[in-house]
Amino acid sequence: MKFKITGIAAACLAMATSAGAQDIDLPDVIAWSAYDTGSAGHAHSIAIGNMMRSKYGSTVRVLPGRNDVSRMTPLKNGTVDYCLCGIASYFAAEGVFLFAAPEWGPQPIRAVLQAVGDYGLGVAVAADAGIETIADLKGKRVARAVSSPAIDNNMEGLLAFGDLTWDDVETVEFSGYVNSLKGILENRVDAAFALTTTTVNYQIESSPRGLKWLETPADQDEAWQRYTSVTPFVTPHMVSVGPAIDPDSPLPMALYPYPILVTETDQNTSEVRNIVAALDAGFDDYKDAAPGANAYAIDRQILSWVMPWSDGSVAYFKEKGLWTPEAQANQDKLVERQEVLLQAWNAFVDGAPEGEEEFAAAWMEARAAALGEAGHEVFFR
Repeated sequence: MKFKITGIAAACLAMATSAGAQDIDLPDVIAWSAYDTGSAGHAHSIAIGNMMRSKYGSTVRVLPGRNDVSRMTPLKNGTVDYCLCGIASYFAAEGVFLFAAPEWGPQPIRAVLQAVGDYGLGVAVAADAGIETIADLKGKRVARAVSSPAIDNNMEGLLAFGDLTWDDVETVEFSGYVNSLKGILENRVDAAFALTTTTVNYQIESSPRGLKWLETPADQDEAWQRYTSVTPFVTPHMVSVGPAIDPDSPLPMALYPYPILVTETDQNTSEVRNIVAALDAGFDDYKDAAPGANAYAIDRQILSWVMPWSDGSVAYFKEKGLWTPEAQANQDKLVERQEVLLQAWNAFVDGAPEGEEEFAAAWMEARAAALGEAGHEVFFR
């Protein structure tokens, strides 16, 4: 059935559009760091930037970064106000891994908007290795990306799902994420951590070895408790995108938001609210402009996650009727956690050891003690 828009209806529509536009007042330029050229995060930035410029006259200036530190540093020093980052932004907020260093420590990071896609993450295994479950990895060759703490942490959590540790498998070290997956192709390993949409996975699927994904069903409560005690940022997810996955028969695996648009605690609340509102109102203009850009839909947001939200994001979620008492309770807990970490850092740094490894080890001990004393869970010991 077709509907004709009458003059009165058209006028009302124009008024509504005008009112919506007046509710979204954006800076002339918004600067954020993002993944390097050619990455999904960079493509998302371009798609969003085109929408922001055409719809609101606001230019998104993207500063590409090759690694976690190079993306987070511009946010820390004020060169940009936002970062379209990965899970490293959470590690920065917690002051762990690369951020357990004198020049970093826990950062006042807040989430602005998440990309919650249809992809998943889990253990990619060679189909010819005879591995059916994560528990079957015992004694098998498993890739370890020594220069990528986030990748190692994800794999460690997945091993915990199968009640295993690194000591239960034969570890093979690689210089990074992509190389660890290539290890399956080269028959150097039988398994590696992977996002389901990584390009190398398609090569593994078409190779003589073949590709299989190990499942992490949400109803296995004890296994998930072990998993999230190591990797607290993952959530159960039915995965429908990636090689060796039938879209009509999604696999029970895991997910965390990627990328995540983040800012710092003191970022202007109204500006953040307006950016979120613009990304929501202009969603149809960019959702198909880059692979996976539909993941920023407002109804996909994981409101109770491991990173506190910017006050501006919370304001918009409340406007949309999405914010819940559970989300507010989680927000309050996470804001308090950030304060505990900041106070612990300030008390620690003056008398801290000078050596890099000694500094990190002492900080992690002080961090664990402070969190435990305040009644917060201690991750990344």
